[in-house]
Amino acid sequence: RETRALAGFSRLLPATADGHEGDIQRLSKNNSINWLPVLIVRGEGIFLEFNIDAINTWIDNSAVTERIKYLTDLYNQTRNQRAIVPVDIDPKFILIHSFAHLLIRQLSYDCGYGSASLRERIYCNTGSDSSPMQGVLIYTAAGDSEGTMGGLVRNGEPGNFESSIYRAITGAAWCSSDPVCIESP
Repeated sequence: RETRALAGFSRLLPATADGHEGDIQRLSKNNSINWLPVLIVRGEGIFLEFNIDAINTWIDNSAVTERIKYLTDLYNQTRNQRAIVPVDIDPKFILIHSFAHLLIRQLSYDCGYGSASLRERIYCNTGSDSSPMQGVLIYTAAGDSEGTMGGLVRNGEPGNFESSIYRAITGAAWCSSDPVCIESP
């Protein structure tokens, strides 16, 4: 079950996790309104928790460190152009986020959901080693039958899920934007 509340709109400068509020537009010009439109939906999902030791070994690889620095620098160039404070992007977050998108693309084929129907919720505590989080929930939730088809649950069972992960990772070797992607930095 998921409850979605619409608090406002943003366009070019959305709110970010680092506290920047972006360009949020209120839902009404009347400031005395004390309610928000809410939608309650039901659905299904698959939760994955990653092995922290494997993630730390991956992060310690110098090629990974160089690539993450390059991606962070590119990202912050755009932030600087928009007069937004630069941020450091945690390698663990990039790994989990990238994996989630690869898996969403594959699960849309395997489960019959449109990729726009599948969502991710990333659990990644980057500020504390005392209570690390490294997981992702891939889910779908809707007010109609799209949220309850059962495909994610069935595909998440042992014996089914491993092949989806394999196909997601091997499929990542080919980008839909090739040859442009392979020739870009």
